[in-house]
Amino acid sequence: MIGCGQIAQAHAVAYRLLDEDGIARLVAVADPDPAGMDRVSDIAGTVERRHPSAAQLIADPDVDAVVLVAPTRVHREIVEQVAASGKPLFTEKPLAPTFADVRAVVDTVRASGISAQVGFQSRFHPIIRRVRELVHDGSLGAPMGYLVRDDQFWPTGDIVDGHTSWRSRLADAGGGALLEHSIHSCDILVWLFGPVRRTYALTRSVFGFDVEDTVAMTIEHESGVVGTLVSVFNGVQDREERRVEVFLERGAIEATTDFLVGAPEDSLLVKGALGPAERVDCTALLRSMFVADGLDPSRPVYVYQYFAHRAFAAALASGRPPTPSVDDALAAHGLVEAAYRSARSGAPVVVAQLA
Repeated sequence: MIGCGQIAQAHAVAYRLLDEDGIARLVAVADPDPAGMDRVSDIAGTVERRHPSAAQLIADPDVDAVVLVAPTRVHREIVEQVAASGKPLFTEKPLAPTFADVRAVVDTVRASGISAQVGFQSRFHPIIRRVRELVHDGSLGAPMGYLVRDDQFWPTGDIVDGHTSWRSRLADAGGGALLEHSIHSCDILVWLFGPVRRTYALTRSVFGFDVEDTVAMTIEHESGVVGTLVSVFNGVQDREERRVEVFLERGAIEATTDFLVGAPEDSLLVKGALGPAERVDCTALLRSMFVADGLDPSRPVYVYQYFAHRAFAAALASGRPPTPSVDDALAAHGLVEAAYRSARSGAPVVVAQLA
């Protein structure tokens, strides 16, 4: 694992569980900060191999695959090193701070032929998966429109003690609430409704950083589906929630998710054309996903990164391409970039016309 900051702790939990499963083990970490490596090692189990640089970890013969969770600004350089090594890669989102660098990262991975997965762990949430089934199985008719709201505490040390502050700097992060957080929702929207044709967006920076903390977008998909996405970073430190409402020809879906497994905020309501709405048992939904994956439903898992890394390891073991892929990430990044350009220009931007 390259990068031992705040989010690396969730990935370390995932690898402790995978080690218990006998599926994968975290054998080495790299970070300039020894204390960060200590924290990750304590969470994942004893990690004996410590490297001060990404290059040394990538060259380590005991490392079979690389997990990249370093700050966004260094992603392109490290991905190029991993691609040159030929080792499989799991990389956090965003792929890079700028759209030009995102495209360069995607081109590098494609040209190298390495197996690569991007950390869109929301695809592994049982509620989001059930929403996708309902959208795609035709039982409620064709999707018509949607509303999505993301809100989360500002993940910066200026707002929450203990967090690093690079996410509040444009040069380091590339963007704020939309790129750093709601790119997850952008990925989900493409996954649910297909490629995006165009978007119109407005942004604000209420907290005074040089990246946005508030975004409102209108989105049109090539399928004809239209929707809105509102993303907010705020100072409510104990809240991290996504709300998704989908309207179909013969039904409506209301889903709320948090980012921890089995969170109390989780809920799913499905309304057909007639009769009462069904309030889905989210605990049973989660249990069914555990059983389908051959897991003990009573096992405490905590983070959805576990399911993402489990899928990555399974893909490598079977020789299948991992998913979500860098191509999936490019589609989500395209929507983000179109939104930023729209906010700057004051006009809608067509995704296919991005240069």
